[in-house]
Amino acid sequence: MFPWKSVIKIKHTSSTPIYLQIANHIVCEIKESHVLPGTRLPGSRAMSQLLEVHRKTVVAAYEDLEAQGWIDIHPSKGAFVNTKLPEKQPGRITKSLIRKGFPAQTGFEVKPYLNIHAPTYAPQNIIGLHDGPDLRLVPTKLISQTYKSILTRKANVPHLRYFEVEGNLFLRTNLSEHLNESRGLQTTPENIFITRGSQMAIFMASMALLSPGDLVIGGDPGYYYAERVFTHFGAKLRRVPVDKYGLRTDVIREICENECVRMLYITPHHHFPTTVTLCAERRMELLELANKCNFAILEDDYDYDFHYESSPLLPLASADANGMVVYVGSMSKTFAQFLRIGFLVAPQNLLMEIGKMRQFIDVQGDYAMEQTIGELFRLGEIKRHMKKALKIYKQRRDFFCELMADQLDGKVQFKKPEGGMSVWVEFDPSLPLPDIAAAAKKKGLSISNGKINNKASDQTWNAARLGFACLNLEEIEFAVKVLKEVTGG
Repeated sequence: MFPWKSVIKIKHTSSTPIYLQIANHIVCEIKESHVLPGTRLPGSRAMSQLLEVHRKTVVAAYEDLEAQGWIDIHPSKGAFVNTKLPEKQPGRITKSLIRKGFPAQTGFEVKPYLNIHAPTYAPQNIIGLHDGPDLRLVPTKLISQTYKSILTRKANVPHLRYFEVEGNLFLRTNLSEHLNESRGLQTTPENIFITRGSQMAIFMASMALLSPGDLVIGGDPGYYYAERVFTHFGAKLRRVPVDKYGLRTDVIREICENECVRMLYITPHHHFPTTVTLCAERRMELLELANKCNFAILEDDYDYDFHYESSPLLPLASADANGMVVYVGSMSKTFAQFLRIGFLVAPQNLLMEIGKMRQFIDVQGDYAMEQTIGELFRLGEIKRHMKKALKIYKQRRDFFCELMADQLDGKVQFKKPEGGMSVWVEFDPSLPLPDIAAAAKKKGLSISNGKINNKASDQTWNAARLGFACLNLEEIEFAVKVLKEVTGG
């Protein structure tokens, strides 16, 4: 008789159920050809006595093996190893065919995708001047309670199935009201399309608007990840200089006089990455050019809700009477990155086409989370959070800029931003930013090495966006102290 008792070692502390441990051991013995096809296994009672487990446990193991095709169970006769094992080549399995670990590479050719760099991740165990909100301020308990309430309401069960491709109607309704009140957009819920973050919104809009060979205009420097989307769809990218008033509209006008432009990508509230605000005069000029030359404006308003000095300039979309602007926004900067909720605002005919295309990659978003955010809008919790965060981030911006000016005088140049969560900092040419970033990391501070800005520019920048919003005052003081040390201060 096969020594099952010595072969099957049950670990009672394992998270794997005992019946699965038994089934897995039996499969291994079959694969190793220690137990051959047609072999009769001990009866469930006998096996349970051998292994000192309940008989029902063995029955469950045998049923699992039968479902997988490893054994056949014949009433009144017993359980037998299947003569046609669930392998490509039935018969004896030699050790040379047994896989040791998961394959390191595919056996077929994989063409490298060269349009974008490999994903990079900020270190989680050290302080970082990263571009984003402070998650410690986010009312996570309230979000959790609201989300749980939505999932447990019986009335919501029908809505947890596949639903509107455009996104949760309740969220779109409340978001429309918020955008109309804060940005003067005059939308209805039918003008709102919910996405998983603003990057997906940019991708979906580009999928609908761009064809190979189309000309897209952006700022210099620009937003790397948006540019990679445009070139992914075969568009030609033309960068336009950015000065203290924003995009140079005179250069754009000259391009339009000589070439056919399909789309203009802008971040007018705070240009990414330099944080410059596009002046009102140039905004109106861009709308005039779009109407005259028939190109789309993709307006990425990623941090509109954070403006510290005065009332922010309204988006171009608020003055667009002819449907030339596609407006993109996100709750990730306003509230929290983990929410993964962005949105597109556009005329219905464009959103209809985007809805068709969404089916290629994502049938719908997270209905329950979208309902959660909609309810937090309705309860006024998001406005309360933004008001609180705005006050705290303004204090942090002022403290960070004062320390930078005092401790790094002559080493860096920057202008205090009117809003947003980051400062565009240019380092002295004698201080290569990649070296500064590497030295700072050794001292427990993570900052951008600035290389991504050079990938999104026609010139070389020794500069980076340094985020202040995600750090408290003590952490900001530490960060500036490290920067002073690594720049030779």
